Amino acid sequence: MSRPTAESGFPRDPSAPPPARRERLVWIDLFRGAAVLIMIETHVVNTFMVNSLRADGWFTVLNYINGLVAPSFLFIAGFVQGMERGASPDKPVKFARRAGHLLGILFLAYALHFPWTELGQHRWDDAVRVGSQADVLQCISASLLLLLGVTWLAQKIGGRRGQSVWWCVLTALLLAVVFLAPYAPGWNGLPVPLQAWVNRSTGSWFPLFSWAGFVLFGAMTGAAYGLARRTVETADLIPQPVAGSTLSLMSLVRRSSSVFLITPVPLAVSAWAFRDAAYSPVSPSSFFERAAWVLILAACCEWLAGRLRPSLPLFAGKHSLTLYVTHLVLISTLVGAGLSMNTISLAGVLALIAGVATVSLALTWVIVNARAFVRSARGSVK
Repeated sequence: MSRPTAESGFPRDPSAPPPARRERLVWIDLFRGAAVLIMIETHVVNTFMVNSLRADGWFTVLNYINGLVAPSFLFIAGFVQGMERGASPDKPVKFARRAGHLLGILFLAYALHFPWTELGQHRWDDAVRVGSQADVLQCISASLLLLLGVTWLAQKIGGRRGQSVWWCVLTALLLAVVFLAPYAPGWNGLPVPLQAWVNRSTGSWFPLFSWAGFVLFGAMTGAAYGLARRTVETADLIPQPVAGSTLSLMSLVRRSSSVFLITPVPLAVSAWAFRDAAYSPVSPSSFFERAAWVLILAACCEWLAGRLRPSLPLFAGKHSLTLYVTHLVLISTLVGAGLSMNTISLAGVLALIAGVATVSLALTWVIVNARAFVRSARGSVK
């Protein structure tokens, strides 16, 4: 069976032009770019703003908004991989290459946590603890490696059974990391590098419980979104009366933000159902609440991208990893140069946010263009 027939279920007219490559979805870059730009603000505020301002009411609102940045970042990472799976389930995956890329991100994540100070002061236990902490990049790379393993298993099984395995395993993993997260703080006694993945007892900000849930949730949402796109694209190959009767709902899902605006409702209900007296970031209610907000933000970005193409967040979204690393290095440099932590006024913090964002974006632009120049030079040599 030919590939077009296998993917769509309908033979393609040989005289028709080959199917165009799916375009890059602008709204995903917009969402990712907005997330990484707000992340710069979050890190600057958390590092430098004077502690006395944190008791003000406006900071509570700001802190809540900032708390949606990491879930959004994690969600997008899973969404992109899941959408590829939903849109092209038969597309071969270069597992070794993708695993190598994710391991490279994991290495970079640990490099950013290298315990220079602790090693210099011969504090060996602290060096192990600090150097093995799990940050957002560790969580993303480990979660995507897990997702890659599930995809490999599904492709080995193949067919509809493989698809069912993919969905069932991801659902089981999602439920496990979300509903076991409240118990994870009590799971201690593992070697420190492994303990860092379980809870915050070693100082990790993003252990797998329950942060990996946003990546898995993003993958499942992306797969559903990609499936809807693929179903609508095959409508052109189906007789019009049949297409109009069977694909109108999918067309609605594909051509509007309804898939994101409808699904927050059951998530919000779940958040209410699983609420507890001691609301905490690891509670299922917290996860469902933030997941609902992430979907609403995704809907807003999809709607906005159809009307505006703001260049700054789009640039930040296309080069989010470089911008993320650059701004962290810049903040660490400022601290190392003697800029006091948690002592700067609001006006000073606002100036720092603008300065760090501007310099980070400029350095990212230089790095991106330097890479392009090197690739061009290598190509001309060949």
